[in-house]
Amino acid sequence: MSEQLATALAYALSSVLWVAFCTSTSGCVPHPEVSGKVTITRDGEELVLDTGGNGTRAVDASGEVAGGCIIRNRSELSVTVQEKGAAFSFFDLVDQAGLPHVSAEIGGKLYQGACVIVVQEQQRDPYEADVAAGPCDIIRNFDGMGARLETAVFHVSDCSGAD
Repeated sequence: MSEQLATALAYALSSVLWVAFCTSTSGCVPHPEVSGKVTITRDGEELVLDTGGNGTRAVDASGEVAGGCIIRNRSELSVTVQEKGAAFSFFDLVDQAGLPHVSAEIGGKLYQGACVIVVQEQQRDPYEADVAAGPCDIIRNFDGMGARLETAVFHVSDCSGAD
């Protein structure tokens, strides 16, 4: 594995673990609002992960879809959405230290790729933003099987800003 891929994987996993820990303990991210929709194509199949209402409904504690977000110092971003039991069950986009990348779990396998992420922060709140990524290619770790992130579009607010 290349050093760049190993570094990207380490950043992605640390962000995922941080978001998972904080959202599960309800201590770090009290009530982030994450709404959006991700579309990935693989072998001619379109896979969609949607927070509800065609990406307009924010995730909540009672729903099947969970989500979290972090916006730190206006320079680091992580948005995570997870739907238990779905074939396309997890998506994370991260921009840390100028290394934008996405991760997706499809059929229990992790796909990753370096994708441009566009963030439009809301002027009234530094922890609210519109976030988009795609199109870009992603690959399955260890065997190189390809997929394509067609679009990922989110609106996030009340994101954690802790250092």
